[in-house]
Amino acid sequence: MKTATDISQKALSRLSAWNLDPTPEAYAVLYAHYDGANAELSETIETRFSDETPPSAKQLERLYARFFSPEPSHTQKLDKLANALVNQSSGLQGLAHALSSSAHTFGVEVQTQAGDAIGVSTSGGDVQDIVGRLLELTKKTVEQNKVLEGKLDAAVENIGELHDTLKRAEESAQTDFLTKLANRRKLDTFLTRLMEDAMLEKQAFSIIVGDIDFFKVFNDTYGHKVGDQVLALVASIIKGNIKGKDLAARYGGEEFVIALPNTTLMQAAEVAEDIRAEIANRPLALRKSNKEIGNVTISFGVAEWFLGQSMEALFESADAALYEAKRAGRNRVVRAANHLREIA
Repeated sequence: MKTATDISQKALSRLSAWNLDPTPEAYAVLYAHYDGANAELSETIETRFSDETPPSAKQLERLYARFFSPEPSHTQKLDKLANALVNQSSGLQGLAHALSSSAHTFGVEVQTQAGDAIGVSTSGGDVQDIVGRLLELTKKTVEQNKVLEGKLDAAVENIGELHDTLKRAEESAQTDFLTKLANRRKLDTFLTRLMEDAMLEKQAFSIIVGDIDFFKVFNDTYGHKVGDQVLALVASIIKGNIKGKDLAARYGGEEFVIALPNTTLMQAAEVAEDIRAEIANRPLALRKSNKEIGNVTISFGVAEWFLGQSMEALFESADAALYEAKRAGRNRVVRAANHLREIA
């Protein structure tokens, strides 16, 4: 019988054999694997990795995101807003029904009074009495409808506000707070749909995986606040170099992923090169002192999807190209089709 200590030791031993730091994400993935509680996770690890072909830290991060990061708080928040919207809509229907009922009642009363008027003598007193009752009924109905209409207007306004709030919450649930790019959740949804469309239409699409060079050193030198500003700047440059149909996402830390529909490998590499050059040539300065602190660079790996390829295999191809870009000196773009050729 496996104990928690045995499982923990196996997980740590394997991470050590793979020369990987025991980060919370990496440890959680290996612990779950050796615990045997998640058959799909274990099958993925056993078929893809070994001591001869170990995973990278980023690959384990992706496995962690896939199996252990459902983001329930966002889902619960959206469900709560959606329920509120349904409840308000039900209330709106009730008010509309009340208005209709009020109008119907008024019509019935008028017909009754008119019938009474036809059946009585035409003396002035009788007619005046009937007209007075009709005026009183009209006044009462108008006041009642004003109240109902006020409630109806308020309900419609509240539904509009709830709808806007729901839309903002949905956007927030899929947006990285710091960079304002898409987050991993939105990227995964986008890529799944993109692959489905590409299989149906037999069209190319590509991804670009980028990683800021020596970002940890930059953070240690200038602090995380300046590092956050750099991340926001890089995100802004990326966003300024893609089209509306494309999607840029912060994939974690200093890593970015760009999905490019209807784009070949060469076209995607050109986009990556434009981004790389603009980032490398953008001088940085501290906001308070305006002191220049040089610049940052970024490396990119580019891969094109082909029919029958899985999304994981596509990312592995882009990751391999990114690794080659780092190994070859950083601040460059490498295409997955031939890791030794680069766009310079």
